[in-house]
Amino acid sequence: MGRKSVSSRRQQRRSFLKQIKKNMPASEFKELKRQFAEEGRQMRLEELRQHLEMEKEILANKEGEMREKLKAEGLKKKEIDAKIDEWYDGVKIWALHSDVADKLV
Repeated sequence: MGRKSVSSRRQQRRSFLKQIKKNMPASEFKELKRQFAEEGRQMRLEELRQHLEMEKEILANKEGEMREKLKAEGLKKKEIDAKIDEWYDGVKIWALHSDVADKLV
């Protein structure tokens, strides 16, 4: 199997970090890398939050449509609620990644 090619952004970042490392003390460089990592985590969380909000809106719309359809079929509220709960149990929400779910919810 071949190696994955390194993205140009990663190559640029590595080159940039090598240049910075030459011109600053090791302790400052470690702190800078820590800050970059934290910024990256925050950017990822923000993106996942946006996706989560979009998914919640889509699911709410689907739920509304399902409720109307089930009501038109003559089901009672408890029966509709049970079917909706059953449906939600099978829904996979893309944005709820297990490693950050506690920070998103």
